[in-house]
Amino acid sequence: MAKFEYSLPKVIRFGRGSRFELASLLPPGAVLVLCGRHSAARLQRESSRLFPGRAVEIFAEIPAEIPLASVEAARRLGRRIGANSIVGWGGGSAIDAAKATAALIGEEYSAADYFYSRRRAAPRHVYFAALPTTAGTGAEVTANAVLHDETTLIKQSLRTPEMAPDAAIVDPDLADHAPFTVMAASGMDALTQAIESFTSRNADDSTRFLAGTAAKTLFRFLPDSCGGDAGAVEEVCRASLMTGIAFSKSGLGAVHGLAHPLGCVKNLPHGLVCAVLLEKIVRANAARSPQIYRKLNAALGFDAVAEIGVLREKLDIPAKFDFTLTDEEINFIVAHSRSGSMKCNPVAYTDEELALLLRA
Repeated sequence: MAKFEYSLPKVIRFGRGSRFELASLLPPGAVLVLCGRHSAARLQRESSRLFPGRAVEIFAEIPAEIPLASVEAARRLGRRIGANSIVGWGGGSAIDAAKATAALIGEEYSAADYFYSRRRAAPRHVYFAALPTTAGTGAEVTANAVLHDETTLIKQSLRTPEMAPDAAIVDPDLADHAPFTVMAASGMDALTQAIESFTSRNADDSTRFLAGTAAKTLFRFLPDSCGGDAGAVEEVCRASLMTGIAFSKSGLGAVHGLAHPLGCVKNLPHGLVCAVLLEKIVRANAARSPQIYRKLNAALGFDAVAEIGVLREKLDIPAKFDFTLTDEEINFIVAHSRSGSMKCNPVAYTDEELALLLRA
């Protein structure tokens, strides 16, 4: 039997109302919470139940693409209040911003120094917990944060084992009222992660079991979850968690390799970019590496390529972007697509082949 090992949060809790168990996990002292603007009102409303008897500061200035400046601002606030705990509450952006803040809060140098690997962060000394409010990114269980340098348009991961949260709490209550478009895009991100994890060069039997189960669940329940069905939301939240566990070990693929720079160039939500690219990339991959996609289809019980298109249409996501990339943009995207995700893709593409895929 093959050996495998996962590096995951010490505590993973799933279930409605589980967010109120957070206080029992946190050490004494002040808490800094990073969230998106839409989450701030709920946090303030529930703060006395979430953090009884604690000093709490909420930093709600987290955009969809996390600039290094946001991490710097959050670090300054955390230092000012003497935070012993940092909480990421929101979508992947809020959680990734909190990861980076927790990892770098005690560091002397700028976030850019660590982003570009000029410096290496010391072991984290504050407690870090992640609570997702969308079902899609899996960021609550991974050990990297995707950040964005606004001056260079480079989007890449800041990665270290120290960035894995101490606790991941997945409470479907937090995702119940997500707008249709948010649930659809984040769910398609989760589906992309599941499919890419399954077909990754680094996949094994354990990651394929998790990824295949999650993909099948997402195909079945994502449309109903976007319509507000509470039971479907739970299923999608559970599937998203499973994809995060799977790809934290297996890595992803060409969709994510291209999606990060493309999203930066055109300022598009990550989930939407994945949703539009997924069908095209899977079709191209399957034409050249059919065996792994036959395994995926066997695990799903249906043809993945065909059903991606059906699901995309149900979610009212377009088959193509409503713009044409310039040659300069394509060259930038291709040049910055050679990430760890691209290296895990089951097919190796030349720069010219990636450019053709972007033009198609």
